[in-house]
Amino acid sequence: MYGAIGLVVLGFVLLVVWLTRPGQPLGQYFATDTPTATLTSTPTNTSTPSTTPTITETPTATVTFTPSGPQQYVVQEGDSLLSIADRFNLGSDGSLLIYYANLDLMERNQGFIKVGDSLTIPAPGSVLPTSTPIPPSLGRGTKVEYRVLPGDTLAGIAVRFNSLADEIIKENPDITDANALQAGQILQIPVNLVTATATLPATSTPVTPTVAGGQATAASTTAATSVSGGAASCSFDENTDFVSQLQTLINDERTKAGLPALTVDAKLAAAAKAQATYLICNNFLSHAGLNGSTPESRVKDAGFTASLVLEDLYALAPAYGGNPQSAFNWWMGDATSKADLLNANTTAFGISYVTSDDSLLGGYFVVVSAKP
Repeated sequence: MYGAIGLVVLGFVLLVVWLTRPGQPLGQYFATDTPTATLTSTPTNTSTPSTTPTITETPTATVTFTPSGPQQYVVQEGDSLLSIADRFNLGSDGSLLIYYANLDLMERNQGFIKVGDSLTIPAPGSVLPTSTPIPPSLGRGTKVEYRVLPGDTLAGIAVRFNSLADEIIKENPDITDANALQAGQILQIPVNLVTATATLPATSTPVTPTVAGGQATAASTTAATSVSGGAASCSFDENTDFVSQLQTLINDERTKAGLPALTVDAKLAAAAKAQATYLICNNFLSHAGLNGSTPESRVKDAGFTASLVLEDLYALAPAYGGNPQSAFNWWMGDATSKADLLNANTTAFGISYVTSDDSLLGGYFVVVSAKP
């Protein structure tokens, strides 16, 4: 009996197994041993991004933008004419180029720029309008109208028009401070009151920043000096390396021309420094010095007895490239200055260089050459 029961149970088990196989009536109700939905290989598609390097298209050409014509610029906090000129690659005359391009605005603002002002920016490569020389035939005391530019001084204007500072003040009662002219101010200038001096070199006048802005400074090999320069007191730096370089440049050129080298003379150097100090402290460029001194009188005061005295000046801010080479190049390009430095009769010279960030002209070279 037990054997029969065992056979029945075994048969039942075998029947159930057979009925639940795939393809049998009960097979659809049971999972198979090989589920088909386990295709986990789909992440292999991640290799496709490596074939599309679109990142290489991001470099833009905005850094090399060079405008071909005038454009507008809105003044931002911290801007100055100098910083704006640098931003638009306008060169050493950039500040004045912007000033000329916005005369009406500058006149309304009395020479200042303000945050929010819209400025016309000239194209790179623009040049300043050339100044018309005062005709010698123009009658003595003839009055001409002149608009003050940033950095102008009364003495400098007087030299430009062969005039006298005192006479300009007489013609313009509204001048309350001769040392504080306003850019855009209109002056009546009596011309040809004095004989023109053709030896004054061209200068670049850096415009004083109207709002916060920086300006490059020159390296100096000596400590700052504070002196009284007649109408003003100021501090300045001297650069002995610049002096040595200029001495070499001048003597090398004399040697090329078959002339003897000049001897460095301490007394002539003192006379040169006296004038350089006076000029930088009073913000102008002239052979006239303190109390109406002349190159001859300054050499005499320094203790040098001379039969011939020549003085050459050059003023250019270090930020604009004022250095011994630029001074020498300008002198060699000017017939009068070149004749002075290559004068066969001179035997000695003295050179001074002074610089100050507070000076309108930035840095001054003065060369005094003489013959005992």
